[in-house]
Amino acid sequence: MLTFLCAVFVVGIVIVLCKLRRPNNSIQRCAYVVVLGDLGRSPRMCNHAIQFEKHRFNVKLIGYAESELSRTIVNNQNIEICSLKPFLQIEGLPSVVVYAFKILWQFFTLIIRLCQLPKPDVICVQNPPSIPAILTTFLVAKLRGARLIIDWHNYGYSMLALKHGTKHWIVHLCQRYEFFFGQLADINLCVSETFAKNLGVHMIKASVLYDKPTSQFHVLKNEEKHQILMKMNTKYQYEPFQGKSNNSSRFTHEDEHNNIVFLPDRSAILVSSTSWSEDENFALLFDALKKYGSHEKTKLPSIVCIVTGKGPLKEQFIQQVERERDQYPHVEFCFPWLDADDYPRLLGCADIGVCLHQSSSGFDLPMKVVDMFAVGVPVCAVQYDCIGELVKRDQNGVIFQDADDLCDRLESLLYGFPNHCPKLNSLKTNLIATLPDENWSKEWESVLKPLLRL
Repeated sequence: MLTFLCAVFVVGIVIVLCKLRRPNNSIQRCAYVVVLGDLGRSPRMCNHAIQFEKHRFNVKLIGYAESELSRTIVNNQNIEICSLKPFLQIEGLPSVVVYAFKILWQFFTLIIRLCQLPKPDVICVQNPPSIPAILTTFLVAKLRGARLIIDWHNYGYSMLALKHGTKHWIVHLCQRYEFFFGQLADINLCVSETFAKNLGVHMIKASVLYDKPTSQFHVLKNEEKHQILMKMNTKYQYEPFQGKSNNSSRFTHEDEHNNIVFLPDRSAILVSSTSWSEDENFALLFDALKKYGSHEKTKLPSIVCIVTGKGPLKEQFIQQVERERDQYPHVEFCFPWLDADDYPRLLGCADIGVCLHQSSSGFDLPMKVVDMFAVGVPVCAVQYDCIGELVKRDQNGVIFQDADDLCDRLESLLYGFPNHCPKLNSLKTNLIATLPDENWSKEWESVLKPLLRL
């Protein structure tokens, strides 16, 4: 009897494996693009999905459908959005127990979803989050005969270390887990040369696929800027953008010849994009803006500070700004979350950008800076190990050390704004003149296409 049951079990496993590895009926190849997070806040993985589709893959974009996706994704018939069921928080249990339940929930919901879909040829997974995304996609890739690509945006263990400390057992476990499965992947991608060298130390051969702008990000004409600045007031109802008439914003208006012109006494627009996570120190920006204009420099403009994005620390900082409103005499704040198609347009209206990303590992590069450069906006970026791969000091931006340094940089760049600020104008001129002829599509084709032998 036991022999019979074992035989039935083995036959059942064989049948399941044969079914999972059965070729697709469709002549199109199939690619899974997996994010164990919000798809709308994962632009690089969405860009992967678009690029796979351009190479005639049937794409399954798998993750949590929390934020709105761009029309390029939503309207593409060859990209199917496969949403995962989120984990429901459990109250009254120790955090370690809740974390264990969450991992189990994510593992089973993801592996079931991946096994329900047509057989993949390629699975591309974002890291982090690492646990259990890499393990799950590795198992499915082996079961279904697919190639596994790990796209390293950062180290998951370094993100955990921000919360638990570098000596915590879970940090060490995650570190070993990441390096183990990284060695087993068919293809590893990462975002900087510094990152690739560090992965190499751990016996993981990685190719650098730099973040590059998509066609959505370009230098705007005045008419395009006027449209989105008006929309910020009419659709999104943000008071700092309200103009004096129906055909004007706070920064632009339509003259008697129907031309869009900028107001000569306008405020400067400062933009910072963030995921509101622990590896971005927003106290730097807020402390700098408290000191901005305190030296009574009469040629300094007031600032409208736009901080975009979603994340766990957002409400905490908004409440802090509201409590300390009187400490920002020359600054107004706006904290929007925009449609995916409006974000690049608003970014293009900025006079200067600020990047507070410090990288928990010291190896990743912020995609937000790539986006700002693509729309012609110079960036003030906080110093960390590899930021020099992206921000070239006094060429396309400046690098600062602390809040006092950031304040000095902003005052220096904005002095004489808008018509007589030579330092800011020089950065803009250099940036626009040196905008590379590269984009995400060309970068993907030069790096990943040969690895996939397409």
